[in-house]
Amino acid sequence: MLKNVIWDLDGTLLDSYGSIVQSLVIIAREAGVNDSQNDILKAVKLGAVSAYLRELAARCGLDYSQLYQRYREISHDRLEEIALIPGASQTLEELKRAGADHFVYTHRGKSTVPLLERLGIIGYFREIVTFTYGFQPKPSGEGVRYLVEKYALDRNRTAYVGDRALDVLCARDAGVKAILFCPKDTCVAPTGQEDLVIERLEELIDRVTENRS
Repeated sequence: MLKNVIWDLDGTLLDSYGSIVQSLVIIAREAGVNDSQNDILKAVKLGAVSAYLRELAARCGLDYSQLYQRYREISHDRLEEIALIPGASQTLEELKRAGADHFVYTHRGKSTVPLLERLGIIGYFREIVTFTYGFQPKPSGEGVRYLVEKYALDRNRTAYVGDRALDVLCARDAGVKAILFCPKDTCVAPTGQEDLVIERLEELIDRVTENRS
């Protein structure tokens, strides 16, 4: 039975790609680049925000750290646009009732806790590991391993849930189960390394219920 669930946030529990992409569109336009929203979304989903900004910096001869700081400023002003993925609250609640413990490992920074408070789900998580902890970024599993070791989690009953191949690789590196949240409209394809692929978050409820019966 799945006992511990470590969650990615953006694109997994948080419907935030619209805000992320619009922020990156502004950055690109300021750099004189007209990348389409679809191209930026694909770059972020198949890679990462940091990877897109590094590529943009190299393309335009700009400083990556300055672009990243500018992105953080713009995206911070768009936090109110972020909502929950459909089924997120229900899934968190039902899994908790079934005895599961929730954690977060995200590349988000200081905005994470206030955002989860506003969305009403902060109370579900035993610990929220953010960018501010200083762990190596995904696909490294360092942040997940921190949680596993701190709380003595059984790796066989612990999963990392995310929406990108990067998250699957993170789970594999940490030695926990890999669950890919793969909605029908995503550009992400399963890697073949997942323990489970789901189209809806609520599918996890069914899995836990099946395993308990």
